[in-house]
Amino acid sequence: MTRRATWAWLALGALAFAAGCWLRFQQIGAQIVIDDEWHALHKVLRSDLLGIVTHLDYADYSIPLTVYFRALYDTVGITEWGMHLPMLAAGLALVAAGPWLVRDWTAPAVRATWTVLLALSPLLVYVSRTARPYAIIALTTTVALVAFERWWRGQGRSRGWATAYVVATFIGGYLHMICLAFTLLPFVYFGAVARADRAALVRLVRLGLVTAVPLAIALLPPLINDWFMFTAKAGVDSVTADSAWRTLLVLAGTAHAAIALAFLLCAAVGIARWWKRDRLLAGYVLVVTGGGALAIVAARPNWVQYPIVFARYLVPVLPLMLLLAAEGLVTLTPMRSRVLHAACIALVAAAWWAAGPLPAQLAAPNQFTGHLRYQFEYDDARNPYVTLRPDEPVPAFYRELARAPAGSLTLIEAPWRLESHFNPLAWYQQVHRQNVKIGLTTPLCGVRDFGEYPESAQGIRLANFVHLQSVLRREATGADFLVMHLRPWSTPPGQDVPWPDVAGCLPAIEQALGAPVYRDDAIVVFALKP
Repeated sequence: MTRRATWAWLALGALAFAAGCWLRFQQIGAQIVIDDEWHALHKVLRSDLLGIVTHLDYADYSIPLTVYFRALYDTVGITEWGMHLPMLAAGLALVAAGPWLVRDWTAPAVRATWTVLLALSPLLVYVSRTARPYAIIALTTTVALVAFERWWRGQGRSRGWATAYVVATFIGGYLHMICLAFTLLPFVYFGAVARADRAALVRLVRLGLVTAVPLAIALLPPLINDWFMFTAKAGVDSVTADSAWRTLLVLAGTAHAAIALAFLLCAAVGIARWWKRDRLLAGYVLVVTGGGALAIVAARPNWVQYPIVFARYLVPVLPLMLLLAAEGLVTLTPMRSRVLHAACIALVAAAWWAAGPLPAQLAAPNQFTGHLRYQFEYDDARNPYVTLRPDEPVPAFYRELARAPAGSLTLIEAPWRLESHFNPLAWYQQVHRQNVKIGLTTPLCGVRDFGEYPESAQGIRLANFVHLQSVLRREATGADFLVMHLRPWSTPPGQDVPWPDVAGCLPAIEQALGAPVYRDDAIVVFALKP
C-alpha cells in the first residue's frame, strides 16, 4: 500500500473517531437519568456496600457499577457526568483501540471502515450515553474474544493475551452476566478443534480454571442469595421471527428494511471473505456470535421479545458484526484509488447516519435521548411509545414557550415518573424547546422513594434534579417556571399510575411563590422570576 493510500485510511479513521466523540458528548451533562439508570441509584440509597456486592435483586443493578456509584456517593457525590463517565470512556476506547486489536485479522481499509461503523452505530452511541454497563461489556467482550484467539494461536506474547482474556471476561461477566454467553464459548469452539490434542486440551482447562475462579468468587454470593429472583427472569418470554427482524433493524441502526438487508449482505460477504482466507477465524466468529445469540434465545429472559432488549443483550458482539459488515463493505466498493475508496466509504457512512435515528435525537435541547420514544426501536410506525401515546392536546403553556429562543428558559417539572411509558416530558420538550429540570416532591407532596431521593441525601448531586422544598425557599436558582402536573400520564393511556397528592401541596407552593401564571386541567405553572 502506498503512503498516500495509508494516509487516506488513517484520515478516515481519525475523522470517524472525532465524529464518534461528538455524537457521544452531545448534551451528555443535560441528560435526565431515566428508566433502568435508576436501578443502581435505588440500590445505593437502600443498601450498604456489603448488601450491594452480595445481592442481585430482581431489577438488575450491575454490582461493579453500583459499587462505583457508592464510592461517588461517599466522596465527591453522584453527578450526571460521574454516572456516565465509565460508559463514555468505554465507548470511545472501543472506537479508538478496536482497530488496533484486530490488526492481525484485517487490512487497513477494513479497520478504518470498522472505525466509521463503530463511531456512527446508533446503538453503540446510545449505550455509551446511558448509565448502564452495556458500553463497557461491548468493549470487554471484544477484547476477550480477540485475546482468546490470539492466545490460542500463540501470537505475540501468549501469556499477555491470556491475561487480557481473563481480565476482560471477569470485568464483563461481573458487570453483566449476559456477556458470559459469548466470552465462554471460545472454550467450546477451540475444545472441539483440539479434541484429539491432549496438550491443547490441558492448556484450555488451565485457562478455564483461571477464568472460573474469580468469576465464582464474585458471582456465587449474589447468585446464592438471590437465586430465586435470578431464575425468575428466565423462561418467561420468547423471541419471534418478527421481533428478531425488528432487533436486526436496531442492530443495523435503521428503520429501513433496505438498509438492514444491505447490512446483512455486507456481513455475509465479510464472513465469506474470512472463510476463504482463514476458516479457523471465520468459524470462531460465527460460533461465538451465533452460539451466544442462540443461548440467549433459549434462556427466554424477561422482555426479550422487545427489539431494544434483545439488541442490548447482543451488544457484546455488535462490534464483531460491524467488523464483518466493514469487510463486506470494503469488498463491495472496489476502487483502484485508495483515496477515492476512502471517500466512497465516508459517503456511504454519511448516508447511513442521515437515514438513521441520530439526527432527530440531536435536536437541541433534547434531554431525553435515553427515552424509549427514541430507543425502543427506530421505526416510529412500529414504536409503541409513539403509536400508543395518549392522543391529548399539549398544554397551551408549552406552545407559548416555543415562541422564546430554544434553550433560553428553564422549567422545573414535578411530579414525575422515571419510566418512559409514564413520562411525557420528552414529548413536551419537542414542543417547547426549553431546558428541563425534574422537581422532586418528597416530602412536600408525600414521601416517595421511587425515582426520588430525600434532600438529606447529600451524596447525590444531580444537577438536573431539584427538591421542591429548596424551590419554595428560593434556593433553587436558574429556573424560570415551576410546572406542577395535576394527574399522571401513561402510554398507553388509562393505566393506574401512583401519583402524589398535588392538590394537597399546591396551597403551600402558592403561599411561597404567589398565584400561578397559568392553569388548566393538566398543569399549574408558577413563575420563579419576575
